Formats: sequence, C-alpha cells, structure tokens
Amino acid sequence: MNPLDKIVAQSVREVLEKDLGKHSYKKIEKEISETHDISVLDAVSDFPKFDLVLRKFFGNNAAKIESRIFRKVIVVEKKGREEPSILIKDPDTAKRIFEAYGDPIKKIILELLLKQPKSIPETISQIKLPQASAYRRAKELIQEGLLTTAGHTNATDGRKVTEYATTFNRATFDVQDKGLSVSVKMQNRFLKDSFVFNSISQK
Repeated sequence: MNPLDKIVAQSVREVLEKDLGKHSYKKIEKEISETHDISVLDAVSDFPKFDLVLRKFFGNNAAKIESRIFRKVIVVEKKGREEPSILIKDPDTAKRIFEAYGDPIKKIILELLLKQPKSIPETISQIKLPQASAYRRAKELIQEGLLTTAGHTNATDGRKVTEYATTFNRATFDVQDKGLSVSVKMQNRFLKDSFVFNSISQK
C-alpha cells in the first residue's frame, strides 16, 4: 500500500461521504463489502479497489469524482524544476501528522530513519529509552504510514529483517483560519506509486 494513500485514506473516506451524500455512499459501502469483503476505509486505503467500485457506479466520471475528492484533502505544489511538495490541507490529517512529530520518541525514530533506512531493532538500539515504548511508537508510525518499507537486510543472527525509511523528507506545519495544514516533501518513488497523487497531477 502506498504510504501517501494510506496517510490520507481516513480523510478521503470522510470527504467521500459528504461529497456523494449518504444514499450514494451507502450503495458504495454495500458494493465494496459484497465485492471485496472489506470496509470503505480499507478500500480507500487500497485505491485500485476503491476505483473499481466507483467506476461501476459512475463509469468514466469516476476519475473526475476521485480527483475532486482528493483535491479537498491534498494539493500538489510544484515550482519550476523542483520536486513537487504535497500540501495536506485537511486539518484532521495534518493534526495526526503533527501529533506524531510532536511525540518525543516518535520524533527520535523519524530523525534516525530520515538519514538512512534501518531495521526497527537497529533503530531502537540507538534510543536510550525503554524498548517496549520505542517498539510501540515505531509500530504506530508504520500503521500511520509515516514509516515505509525500504528493503530488507540480514540481522546478526542471519535472519532477514525489514528496513524502514521515513515517508517524508520534510514536513512544514502551518496554522491558518481553516486550521492546521502541512506541506511535505516525499521520495519520488512514493509519489510515482500514489493513486491519489497521480489522480490529481494528471488533471
């Protein structure tokens, strides 16, 4: 699952319900459940499944609906030849990211993995804090989409372990009248595979 898509999934689901209305939303919810045996949120987190269901209801207009909904959550900002920034303007999503960066243990983990991908055990070994707390925070960062699989390596005992990297290279928060927003820079490989990013940037 793409990390950007995972991060904005909850907000996209909420905007979808408001945008389409309860009647249409309930029909989509039923179709997703019957077709994929998952919730709307799970389908939104796995956008190709979400896209298939919307196309069944709206045909070629599904792409326009998706783009309209996604634009209410994020905006692609590009200046000249610079790598694009993603403005996450949905306050709830921005708040979740802000709270993660504001957690002292999570902040240390993010800073360590920003420099170089590492396994979680290797990362935790560099933190002079209770390991149980650090492992729990690392697991939460993975679930939130703020840490992403970056490959595999061999542990000292020969076992193959997963390495993780930060999803964002940079995150800048801003408070305005409409609430909190966050502008982020991401690795190109994450943007390339993001259904949300491509839906917006191709329009």
